[in-house]
Amino acid sequence: MKIYNLIKRIYHKCRLFVKLPFHIFRKNQVDKTAIIERNVYVRHCKIGRNSYIGMNGFYNNVIIGNYSSIAAFVVIGAMEHSHWALSTSTILSDEGKDDGKTYVGNDVWIGTNCVIRQGVRIGNGAVIGANSFVNKDIPPYAIAFGTPVKIYKYRFDDEMISKIEQSRYWELPPEEAIQVLNNIKNK
Repeated sequence: MKIYNLIKRIYHKCRLFVKLPFHIFRKNQVDKTAIIERNVYVRHCKIGRNSYIGMNGFYNNVIIGNYSSIAAFVVIGAMEHSHWALSTSTILSDEGKDDGKTYVGNDVWIGTNCVIRQGVRIGNGAVIGANSFVNKDIPPYAIAFGTPVKIYKYRFDDEMISKIEQSRYWELPPEEAIQVLNNIKNK
């Protein structure tokens, strides 16, 4: 059992180096502090510092900010088949859309089983509820969910959102970011 635990620890420490070549071949930029779970397809993406991506996801042409958390079974920026062409098959038609860049801001939470269309922008601090279909832009700090997605409410009032945005804590290492957030909360 001790050998198993040792091997497991070594594997988790080396996981980044094992995955790194695959991310490079698919033209990705993945920060070394980002965590990407198993069975995740990532193509033409940029994933920011301290972000987390849950297992069994698909990400195409996405820019994900720092400190964002994305649950399992999420699809962002998948190709859109050519329903207007004579065939929807990608083998028979090259008219599918696969070029829209999708943006996920900093410190965003996306719940499990969400589908986010290519070209959508999700603002900083937004929360997307589980099982949502996001087909439009989501403003910063909005809580949105549903199929299609609707904005339910905002996490904070305008004054607090302004303070958070001005702090730009997502550009800081975790220890400093925590301190900045605590200062905002205690004022």
